[in-house]
Amino acid sequence: MPDFYCVKCRTKRNGKDVENVTLKNGKPARKATCETCGTKMFRIG
Repeated sequence: MPDFYCVKCRTKRNGKDVENVTLKNGKPARKATCETCGTKMFRIG
């Protein structure tokens, strides 16, 4: 099941180069790149 939403493609996609990060307030988040168009994607939680 796709984990990220690509704003440019306007669809849910799997990301490549997924990286786990922590926000300033301590919440976990994930960054990735769209495998189709190369746009950066971000998901909190």
